[in-house]
Amino acid sequence: MKQKKLLYGFQLIDKKEIKEIKVTAYRYQHLQSGAELMHYECDDDNKVFMIGFKTVPEDNTGCPHIMEHSVLNGSKNFPAKSTFMELVKGSMNTFVNAMTFTDMTCYPVASTNNKDFINLMRVYLDAVFFPNIYNEPNILHQEGWHLELTSEDAPLKYKGVVYNEMKGALSSPENSINRKSRQAQFPDTPYGFESGGDPEAIPELTYEKFIAFHQKYYHPANSKITLYGDMDIEETLKIIDEEYLSQFEDNNEKVQISLQEPFGKTKVLKMEIPVEEGKDIEDQYYLALNWTYGQITDKYLSQTLKALAEMLMDTPASPLKKAIQDSGYAKDSTIVVEDDILQPTVF
Repeated sequence: MKQKKLLYGFQLIDKKEIKEIKVTAYRYQHLQSGAELMHYECDDDNKVFMIGFKTVPEDNTGCPHIMEHSVLNGSKNFPAKSTFMELVKGSMNTFVNAMTFTDMTCYPVASTNNKDFINLMRVYLDAVFFPNIYNEPNILHQEGWHLELTSEDAPLKYKGVVYNEMKGALSSPENSINRKSRQAQFPDTPYGFESGGDPEAIPELTYEKFIAFHQKYYHPANSKITLYGDMDIEETLKIIDEEYLSQFEDNNEKVQISLQEPFGKTKVLKMEIPVEEGKDIEDQYYLALNWTYGQITDKYLSQTLKALAEMLMDTPASPLKKAIQDSGYAKDSTIVVEDDILQPTVF
């Protein structure tokens, strides 16, 4: 289908045929709001919508993660108490989720039914741009943290959906080492913070900081919208423009992330790790080696390192894995190439 260069406020910037997967990719810019949109046109009936925001953690309170949970607790046009669960139970979706990464938050939905797809898209756009958090402060307390008293004699305890989730997530030795290694690798950039939230710091998040975070990062100019599949693109762009993006003006504020400067020499870090209660601590020792390499734009280097890691460590017969285990120095070993941040790492 031939697409117009200006369509409901969206200016066509670029078009590219991807013959290997039979897709035509269109890149748009919404002139009024500054939002960017990619449309992957193909014959797939499974229609996908996703909106993502660059959400840079400013501390360890887990505001990006708590915000991801919170915006799905009702919005201006969809005031259901738990929007996410309503979609899970009451739609024909083939996929519905929300994810917080180290420096971004994404809200994807998919459906093979066009009417359902449009409804899912509307619900998510309403959730991210007009959430109930502005008139329901208790959403933060529910999803983030609050103090709970189970009985008159019991001590006050911190509770909250994200608080409890991260308490469990960071209780494993591997996750604890990964988090502390990341802090040591990126002490001068946002990557040194825990975007999911550190249970010790989560209670420091105030309602004022919470709202300020949404105002700063959940603006169309800081968003990327993705559409995929066989759909009426004119109808879809019309809804996105007229019902949502047209209510915003481009603030020309692009969120930037600084690069971590090299240390000049290897850093050595000794740390304590959590161990399951009652478990023998004699064999609970870990060694982690971390390197930062290049930038996220160097896909050739990333794929080369992933292939090398797979050859060296993927199976018990892989040469490096076998050599380490045969030596008796370790019970297990692995290599992880993390290439989803500005400065990728080998761990």
